[in-house]
Parts: sequence; structure tokens; C-alpha cells
Amino acid sequence: MRLVLCAVSAIALSGCSWLGGTQTHGKNYGHNGYNKQASYESSPRAKASPRYGQNYRQGAYVHNQQPQYGATNGFPQKPQFGEPTFTSGNYGSHAAVAQKQGANYRRNTPKLKKPKFRGTMSLGGEKSFSGDILNYNTFPTIPASGLPSDPTVNYIPNDFSEGNISGSVVAGQISQVSYTAGPRDSSSPALYDRVSVKNKSFDDVWSTPTRLSIGGEYIVSPKNTVFANVGYSAAEGKPGNAASVFATLYRTTTTQNYDTDTGAPIGGPITNVSFIPDEQIADFSADFSDMKRLDLEVGGRHYFDSMNKSAGVNTVTPFVSASVGASRYNAVTYTTDQRQRFYQQAFDDPDGESSQFYNLDGQETKVALYDSQWVPSGQLNAGVEWQVTPRTGLALETGVRIEGGRKYTNDERGDTNIAIPFTIRGSYNF
Repeated sequence: MRLVLCAVSAIALSGCSWLGGTQTHGKNYGHNGYNKQASYESSPRAKASPRYGQNYRQGAYVHNQQPQYGATNGFPQKPQFGEPTFTSGNYGSHAAVAQKQGANYRRNTPKLKKPKFRGTMSLGGEKSFSGDILNYNTFPTIPASGLPSDPTVNYIPNDFSEGNISGSVVAGQISQVSYTAGPRDSSSPALYDRVSVKNKSFDDVWSTPTRLSIGGEYIVSPKNTVFANVGYSAAEGKPGNAASVFATLYRTTTTQNYDTDTGAPIGGPITNVSFIPDEQIADFSADFSDMKRLDLEVGGRHYFDSMNKSAGVNTVTPFVSASVGASRYNAVTYTTDQRQRFYQQAFDDPDGESSQFYNLDGQETKVALYDSQWVPSGQLNAGVEWQVTPRTGLALETGVRIEGGRKYTNDERGDTNIAIPFTIRGSYNF
């Protein structure tokens, strides 16, 4: 009997323990499970995560696969409360996504992205190789033709004749020597044989023009841009020879003998003439005023593939460009000065030509060559550009610049100027 009572007591105690344990587990479940779940249901993402509570319910919490709270789709989308769920390598969809993202992950490095606008500043010069600033066929210089009927002639060779008289009647002889210049024979229509002139090119009359410009460039596409510039060019005027006059130099010696007692002439005068043909007897220099020019231009550039493989900065890229515009020049004048030959020294010292000229004072003449005016211009360039930093670039370029001819003060049109520009250009990306 005692044995039976002990068995019943054990069974009762066992049943009470089972019931109490179930209730306690349920309370803990409600405290630890549903409360957990309720806290997650406060956010939309947590509604898709019931398996978190299920794993606690089944006691299947796995240490090596903890929930990813911040990951999108970090938990299974379908709740399974009715059966235990075990974690695996495919737990949730975020793992596959993260793996894919990791495979495609590349470290972000700065990349050069050209903005839509950048400012530019350039400094350069140009050398003219075609065209004359002064063409004597279009704009005659001094002297013009040498014809007496030409009102522009203001040089007459015999205005500078030389001569002397020696001897006396008492001495029995008087000699007169005169030095003149003129044409070789009377058939020449000119007062002298010829005038040698050399047309003055742009490089003859001005130093190399220096050009400073500023502008902006708009990036249309990765390889094409358009730009607009305003520039200022200046050059210093230079003196040079404008014309040289050549003629035949004559030395005429006339001798008259006299009777020393009576002073009467004996016979007629004796004349002896010698000459030196084609001698330079004068030249005219021209000192030109300074050149000042305002340049306006618009154009475009096309960039090719980079010459090196650097990414972003330190790339070197070739390009070509074309532009059209207009240039306004200041008025241009030149001052002529005359240098005259000593006629006698040409005979007495033929080898001392450098000392046989003298400058005439008060003979300067100012000539107006051009009035201030606009002329059309265009330019084709090629070069390379170096991206120094993500915002700054440096370019070297050269090409051909064509400029329309200017109108002389006599209304004749001058020559077209073709020049080679050379420029260094800096840019800043805004």
C-alpha cells in the first residue's frame, strides 16, 4: 500500500511539474517571444520576420547565423509557425544579394568629370608669313614715280648737287667742278634712273605681337566644346627702309685758261664729264607706329582619345579647333626720314660708302597708312591638353590664322595677313 501511495504521489508531482512547466514556458514565451515579435511589428520591415520568434519557440537559436537587423530582406518572407525552422547557407535573400554586391564591388576612386563650363586664359604670339602691311603698288611711298608731271614727287636729285671752283685769272686758269645726279640719258622720263622699294610685311614693321585673352568654354559632350574669347594684342613698331633712289652720278669739270698779263680768256672752256652709273643717291626710312588690336572670336574644339591611359588627372589629350571672329586695329602711321648721298665722295672715295650719306634735318614726313577699322578673321588650331588637376588644365596649341586685308587711307585694299599663332592656354573647371 505504501508503495502504491508513493507511486501515485510521484505521478501527481510529475503531472503538476509538467503542467506548471508548460505554463511557465508559455509565460516566458509570451514574454520573450511575442513581446519580441510585438516590438518588431512596430516597423514595417519587422512584419516580415516571424521566424525570429519561431526559432526561439523551438529552441533552435543558432549562434553562427544571427539576424541581420539592418539588411533589406534580411529575414524569410513567409512565416512558418507550425514547424521548426533551421538556418542554412541560404538564410534570407540578403546573403545572395550581399554576395553579388561583393563580387561587383569596386573601391570608389575620384573620376574626372568635366563640368559644363570652364574659364580660360591664354598667352601667345604670332608670326606672319604671307601678306604685306605696305604694298607700294597699292600705296605708293615717297618718292612716287619721278615724273615731273606727278604732283606727289618731292624728290629732285639736283636739289642736292655739289660743286666747287678753283684757280684764278691771275693764275691763268679757273676750274669749275660740279657733281649732279640724274638719268643716264635724256630719253629717260624720270628725274632719276629708278626707285627700289620692298613691300613691308607685317613682321617687317612690327615686333612679334603678344596676345592675352580670356574666355569661357561650354562642354557640349565628352569630346566637343564651344568657346568664346576676347583678346588684346600689341606689338612695337620698327623702323626700316622704305625706298632707295638710284641714279647716274656725273662729275663735270670745266676749265678756262686766261692770259696772265691781260686777263683775257684763251680759247673756249674745256669740259670734261665723267660718270658712275646706277649709284644709290638717297634712301627713305619708315618708322611705323605701334600696333594695337582687339580680338573677338567664337569657335569649337573636338577632343580625341587620350594619349596615355591615366584615369582622371594627368591625361594628355590631343584636339583640333576652329574659330571665326573679328579684329579691330588702331590707326597706323609711319614717319619717313631721308638720307642723302654725298655726290663728290662717290668719286673721291668710292669704297667709303657708309660714310657717304647724311641725314637731312627737317625732312620728316608723317604718312597715314590705315584708319582704325574692323577686319574679319578666322583660325584653325591643333594641340594637346594636359589635365593637371581635376579642376585645372594646360594646353599648347598652334595653327593658321587668316585675317582680311585692311583698307588704306587712299581707299585701296591691302593684303590678307596669314600668320602662325602659338599659344599656351590655362583652364579652370567651375
